[in-house]
Amino acid sequence: MAVFKEFIRDSYVVVDLETTGLSPFYDKIIEIAAVKVTDGKPAETFSTLVDPKTRISSEITALTGISNDMVKGAPDISKAMPEFLKFAGDSALLGHNIIRFDLRFLQNYAPMENYCIDTLNLAQHLKADFGGFSLTALCGHYGVINDNAHRALSDCLATHEVYLRLKDEYMKNGAFFTMAANCGRKLFQQNISEKCGVGTELNVTRNEKGLLLSAGEFPVGTVSGSKQKEYEDNEDIVKKVTVSKITEGANSKLLLTAEVTVGI
Repeated sequence: MAVFKEFIRDSYVVVDLETTGLSPFYDKIIEIAAVKVTDGKPAETFSTLVDPKTRISSEITALTGISNDMVKGAPDISKAMPEFLKFAGDSALLGHNIIRFDLRFLQNYAPMENYCIDTLNLAQHLKADFGGFSLTALCGHYGVINDNAHRALSDCLATHEVYLRLKDEYMKNGAFFTMAANCGRKLFQQNISEKCGVGTELNVTRNEKGLLLSAGEFPVGTVSGSKQKEYEDNEDIVKKVTVSKITEGANSKLLLTAEVTVGI
């Protein structure tokens, strides 16, 4: 779930890792880099190779350029991690896919309670055709040059530049998330059929079921659980709620998805 106000920061620490593979359970960190950003500008950097105490595969070497010889004599994670934690402090952490990748590796060695801003998550909530959501795709879309892709420090600097552009995009055009409505009641089905189409603006009020969605005075469904919480977390910056999709489910029941547009 996204709290969109928290996406907008001027000071943070960009983080990127290189690892022996994709699994935080079995693979190891081989490089940690971080860039401290103050008032929107890089102010200080941190970078270290890490001896994983296991062999780096030829595939990972081909991807990252980091070889087994390069990590010989590098600190192991027990020495590298405290230095990184000291550098990051309690700052918000920014990274591309940081929540599902980097943070999960880091949490193997420290609790890491810092707030995290994920540029992947932000990009997925913007109404722009990026041609993909990888860091490479976003760099290509915005013309950001990443001279040494898949090396941690270069990826940090590229992620920072991408974030500045994503932030501008959000400030200008807003962002969105979707909510699937519970619309099984006969009255809801009738009102969806008669009163709704893609783009129909919806009102949001509350009832005993959670959020009640209505097309004018005609109720069309309810929203509860995690999506209700996401709406309530962002309620003060909601610009509009519209029907984004109507489909037919089991037993010919109509299913309605609402799109919530937010912005500062």
